[in-house]
Amino acid sequence: MMNTLLAAGLLCFAQDPAEQLKAEIEALKAPKVAWREIPWKSCLFEGLRESREKNKPVLLWVFIDRPVDDARC
Repeated sequence: MMNTLLAAGLLCFAQDPAEQLKAEIEALKAPKVAWREIPWKSCLFEGLRESREKNKPVLLWVFIDRPVDDARC
């Protein structure tokens, strides 16, 4: 029993902390999420062209990084 605990402890320290953190984060992610399957486009014009070709709607996601108290619209 003690040898098993010692071996498990050594394995924890042998792994790179960054790799261990990545593995923990990946374990928390849901395996198949629908939005990860969407082929996102970073160019608006490409998305519009594909939308017309496939006769599908377009979702435009715009992110503006401004402070919460910014009074401009």
